[in-house]
Amino acid sequence: MQYLISYDISDTKIRNKVVKYLESFCYRIQYSVFLCIHTRVRVEIIIKQLKLLTRNDETKRLLIISISDTAKTPIWCNDESFLIKEESVMVV
Repeated sequence: MQYLISYDISDTKIRNKVVKYLESFCYRIQYSVFLCIHTRVRVEIIIKQLKLLTRNDETKRLLIISISDTAKTPIWCNDESFLIKEESVMVV
């Protein structure tokens, strides 16, 4: 499974911790976007760690999107209001 992990974190100290964590096993493809290739179990661990690292930042945005053809999109977001209903997404 392949996943895109994206973040919007204003706190520099917290953001640097997240970047260091993600760079340890993901490919950075843009400033705040990483590509990860892991199983579903590993993604659950990533989510737990991201929650832990960002627990003191109330304004953060974290998003993990599956880009594999067999998974749901998105698989996790820390803000439910950010999630897009599948029927409103058009893939080009």
